[in-house]
Amino acid sequence: MNLPPFAGQSRFVTADPARRVVAWLDRLPLPVLVAAGVALGGAIGGAGFLHLEAPAWAVAWLALFAGLGWLGYTAAPVFDEPNPIQASTRPRRVVDEGLPMVELPGGDFRMGSPDADDLARANEKPQHEVTVAAFRMAVTPVTVGLYQEVMAPSTAAGERDERLPATDVSWVQAIEFCNRLSERAGYRPCYSRWFGRWRCDWRADGYRLPTEAEWEYACRAGTTTRYGFGDDPAGLDAYAWYQGNANGRPQPVATRRANAWGLYDMHGNVWEWCWDGYGSYSPRRARNPRGPWKLKTVGRVLRGGSFGSPPAFLRSANRVVDDPEDRFWDDGFRCVRVPPQHLDRSAD
Repeated sequence: MNLPPFAGQSRFVTADPARRVVAWLDRLPLPVLVAAGVALGGAIGGAGFLHLEAPAWAVAWLALFAGLGWLGYTAAPVFDEPNPIQASTRPRRVVDEGLPMVELPGGDFRMGSPDADDLARANEKPQHEVTVAAFRMAVTPVTVGLYQEVMAPSTAAGERDERLPATDVSWVQAIEFCNRLSERAGYRPCYSRWFGRWRCDWRADGYRLPTEAEWEYACRAGTTTRYGFGDDPAGLDAYAWYQGNANGRPQPVATRRANAWGLYDMHGNVWEWCWDGYGSYSPRRARNPRGPWKLKTVGRVLRGGSFGSPPAFLRSANRVVDDPEDRFWDDGFRCVRVPPQHLDRSAD
């Protein structure tokens, strides 16, 4: 996937002949570089001022700073992320065994809500840095038509209903759907049951639920605001079906605007199940977090709000919890998948 550079932490290299030298220097820790620069500059400058009868020292000192200025002027940024993120760029859309999905690059974002947000709830704090690996996410929540096709092939959805999001679906039913869809596509299912507990094989190439971090990363689409389009809930009518415009019932998917990454219904229409068990946030930086590990079954997280939710519940950081066996009229889900070439082995 061809994406433009991300305006994040950069390194600087210059055109030949200095490229290799500066690239090597760039790999050194910043404190080492600062200390070496101070020592080198002080030594050369001091020697020049103490030995004025040897003006070459002063000339060398001036040449050093002239060289540093030239390096800074001719430097070009090189970025650490192989698939950098930029909110203004729409990732590539693909059709994965008949399921429209979007290829999302891996990257960093701030998960949760800042203390300054007066709508933030305690369970959205502290806001913390998270890194997620690349993955694919379905363009819309799973529809009634697809759900019945996979789970009850003998029951056809009516034409009016097939584009509605599947609702009244428990977390357990959602992961069973993911396994069946994976088998139908010839992929290895992600989920299995061990000693009464569901486990996820993160190396499998099948469909699964997003982690809570993946979901929020996709919903934000590079933004840092309350919603994927800004802070003002007045913009919800264009992007979401919610309490203010849905007339108390689910609406056909992809009939509001998509977010900056081409994903529909991330705000509203149906609550979306995530894989994670519910738990408090840690302030520490995390890589591919998958929720707390607990011996006892815990409630599972839902995100996004629904057709019956007020604006505050549709915020990108909002999170609620429910029992994985429970089914409610506004609970749905969407699938993600990580093709083998995108599997992040370091996260296992």
